Amino acid sequence: MSNFIIEEFSFYKIFIYNNQSEKNADASIQIKLDSGMAYIHFMRNSLPPNHVEDKGQLKNFHVYVSYDKFPDYVDIMRYEKPMFFYYNEDDQRSYITTSDEPVGEEERSED
Repeated sequence: MSNFIIEEFSFYKIFIYNNQSEKNADASIQIKLDSGMAYIHFMRNSLPPNHVEDKGQLKNFHVYVSYDKFPDYVDIMRYEKPMFFYYNEDDQRSYITTSDEPVGEEERSED
């Protein structure tokens, strides 16, 4: 049986570093989850393996992604909802995803 989480999220922060961060990332996205925090680190060089840190009852999920994917992540978070974070602790795979949408549905502005 897989050991994974898939959690809806509503809040995130984007960090763009003028020097590489302590994780050697050029940018990162921090996602607030009920089970903890997800940190998506965007890097130009080789990617370390994804990992999870236990913080008492909570968890910090560290995910490493090529920097060229950064605009895609920002775009989907800006324009889609609801959004979900997935992390499989057995194989350290992770992704963000939307829910099912009808074909041809457009996002509508709230004007």
